Parts: sequence; structure tokens; C-alpha cells
Amino acid sequence: MGDVVTKEEFRAERIKLETDRMVLNERLQALNAERETTITNLSMVAGALQTINVFLDRIDPEVDPEDEINMSSSDQNEV
Repeated sequence: MGDVVTKEEFRAERIKLETDRMVLNERLQALNAERETTITNLSMVAGALQTINVFLDRIDPEVDPEDEINMSSSDQNEV
């Protein structure tokens, strides 16, 4: 009868599983908090990049190679 499981073994396993569940729930809460912090930080960095790009465009505007350039005011012989 070595294959018989006692109620004490079931109770001990239940306690172990409840503890495991509690630990996993706490870890999940911590991960969710970290995720929210990371999302906030990502948004802040995106906003900072957008602001820097605006400032750079004001002080050093780039010419888009797809844009047409009006050459009518310059001397056509120079081209």
C-alpha cells in the first residue's frame, strides 16, 4: 500500500501550490508596474525626439531630395 496518498500530503501540496500562486501573482504585479513605467519612459523619449527634431528643422532645415527646386531665380548657365 505504498501508493496511497494521505490527506496530509494533499494538504501540504495545497499549501505549496497556494504559496506558489501568491508568489507568481506578486511577480506579475511587479512586471505590470515595470511595463507601465517602460511605456511611460518610451513616450517621454519619443516626445523628446520630436522636440529635438523640431529644433533641428528650425536651425538647420534639410532639403528633401524628392522636393522640386525652383531654379528660375538663378542663372541657368551655372547648372
